[in-house]
Amino acid sequence: MKATQAETIAFVVFWVVAGGWRAWETFRKQGSVRGATSMSWSFYLLFAFSSVVFLGTLAEFFWVDRSYRLGWGAVGLMLFVVANLLRVAAIRALGQFWSLHIEIREQHQFVRTGPYRWVRHPAYLSFVLEHIAVPLVGNAWWSLAVALLGYLPVLLWRIAREDKALVAKFGAAYETYRREVGALLPRWPGRGA
Repeated sequence: MKATQAETIAFVVFWVVAGGWRAWETFRKQGSVRGATSMSWSFYLLFAFSSVVFLGTLAEFFWVDRSYRLGWGAVGLMLFVVANLLRVAAIRALGQFWSLHIEIREQHQFVRTGPYRWVRHPAYLSFVLEHIAVPLVGNAWWSLAVALLGYLPVLLWRIAREDKALVAKFGAAYETYRREVGALLPRWPGRGA
């Protein structure tokens, strides 16, 4: 059965709030000191994939003839909330060093507090979760495929490049951190890299 009127209204409200939140986070002024950036083009590629996921979810919800599964929508909504709470915690932990780009500042500090105790890239993890969550809310399986097959590989490549930049800045301290803490998922005690 297609989405009910209440489910449709709830989805539209979610989509507007999620899209508005994403746009505000992306385009607001950060107020931090700029640093040396690398791979700036990756931001634009990720933004393009993100736009396809968000807009594709909207299009699929309204134009693809399939039944709406409220359970998947609820899972997606919970995942979206978790993703954004994680991102807020990551941004707060980084403070002035937060950037949407791979950006190393002259006075850059090595942060291992907040969610950085458990994963090296909690903000990136939040982006992955969000790009899974939005299509789940809309039951948009093609958009979910774009998130997993387009957005995720570019993000993983970017993580590898960012790790190299952080090793260049912090040396052995960051190498040790890499061995101890997983990039996107926590490591179990006693497990290797």
